[in-house]
Amino acid sequence: MAKQISPFHSADSKVYHIYGSCSSGKGVKKRKKGTSGRKLCKACKDIKAGKRTR
Repeated sequence: MAKQISPFHSADSKVYHIYGSCSSGKGVKKRKKGTSGRKLCKACKDIKAGKRTR
């Protein structure tokens, strides 16, 4: 299973990420710490549920 990291998001995104191996999270250039009230991204939800590895 992928290693969970501290939540991060992009200023112009509506979602946050909790896995460094998340395919959409890898594209975030300037990471901001925390969730800021955003929803967890679909890829991270799937990784957490064991449906995918990245």
